[in-house]
Amino acid sequence: MTSDVTLPATAAGPAAAAPVAELRRMHPIALLAALTAVVVPVMSVFSVNVALRQIGADLGASAGTLQLVVAAYGVVYAALVVIGGRLGDSFGRRRMLLVGLGLFAATSLLCSVAQTSGQLVAARFLQGVAAAVLSPQVLASIHANSEGHHRARALAWFGATAGLATSLAFLVGGTLAGSELGWRSVFWINTPVALVVMLGVARYLPETKAPARTSLDWVGAVLLGATMTLLILPLTEGRATGWPAWTWACLVAVPVTAAALVWWQLRLQRTGGLPLLPPELFAVSTMRTGLLVALPVYVTFGGFMFVYSFMAGSHGLEPLQIGVSLLPMSLGFLAASIASGRVVPRFGVGVLAAGGALTAAGLVWLGLVLDGIAATEEFTVGQVALPMVVVGIGFALIWSPLMGVILSQVHGHLAGLGGGVLLTVMQAGLGFGSAVVGSVYFGLDADHAFVWTAFVLAAVMAVVAPLTWLLRPRS
Repeated sequence: MTSDVTLPATAAGPAAAAPVAELRRMHPIALLAALTAVVVPVMSVFSVNVALRQIGADLGASAGTLQLVVAAYGVVYAALVVIGGRLGDSFGRRRMLLVGLGLFAATSLLCSVAQTSGQLVAARFLQGVAAAVLSPQVLASIHANSEGHHRARALAWFGATAGLATSLAFLVGGTLAGSELGWRSVFWINTPVALVVMLGVARYLPETKAPARTSLDWVGAVLLGATMTLLILPLTEGRATGWPAWTWACLVAVPVTAAALVWWQLRLQRTGGLPLLPPELFAVSTMRTGLLVALPVYVTFGGFMFVYSFMAGSHGLEPLQIGVSLLPMSLGFLAASIASGRVVPRFGVGVLAAGGALTAAGLVWLGLVLDGIAATEEFTVGQVALPMVVVGIGFALIWSPLMGVILSQVHGHLAGLGGGVLLTVMQAGLGFGSAVVGSVYFGLDADHAFVWTAFVLAAVMAVVAPLTWLLRPRS
């Protein structure tokens, strides 16, 4: 494994060498620009949820199509994020970050001017491509441009920024969608932000890349994307269209493409290639078991966000009210994420088990509260605040530590690939959640659909809680 190289703006002569090398650190503006670049795709994952009812009413979109508005972004993001990271390694992280930001600005404009639901789904697909190019460059640039305590501090800021962006996404999205600007502003606001960030990146972020170009597993990316699409498309459109033959054909094809993906990854590894999802990673116990635990967590979160936002809109809440009602969950998530760094070393995987149990309890509580609200038809933000806090704390106690546990036994030369695979599973899970859980919700009795969906999600998290014990260190 060769180390990354930095391409400086100017070459220093031998006389410039210092007796003791100073630890590299990112220029403050470069770090600020990189962290702001994190905010753009993170907020786009979640902020669109609060505008779904508006989008449906304005574009005449069916419930299934609204699921695709959310899922299309996640599917292509998941399929291409590893490719995006390798493009940065080969052609330069700053260059690909600029390309990703430019694409994100352009595709956000496409989303904002969509005149039909089909156009919006297509634009969201392209926006996911841009996010896959953009996102992996930030962490890679931090690693390549900083060392020691400077890197640790930058990574801490990275985690805090991602958490804050997630927390504020619902409120910002709700504020924009609920204003006179309407739901289109949730998308076009990305464009000026991305353009400003591009200026900071171009001026202050040094170019870095790997010494040699890495191979790109386009076949693996296509097979992964095809597998997810063949599963999500019929699940979102099947109920509304009466399950025609094409939906069943898609579902039958899922295990075929999944088997082809596994075969191709094994073949590529045997022949000395670089697979999209390296099989050797899954020989690591924490990676293998951790992803098994993580996937239902991501599916639950993605499904919960879609279903709650849609249900709240159907009860007359405006986008801003939906965002405000989700704020207690976001704040609970943020606070517990920060605290988890202290409690995990003391209590180990017990924290993850407690997070799963808390999430299950919070979902049941929230479902019962909303079922009572549905009976009285009086929905106020204060009624859901406490269960939302419990849900947020529960998700954070299992979500945040789980990432560290999954990557804890991955060797250094595979750390980047391990992070890419984790991000792939995360985005796939969020996309599946809106499709699968949304379909469960729409298939239930309308009067009690949310409470039963909440119980289903709680049951999933109740199963996840004991599974986390499989991640405990072996003596």
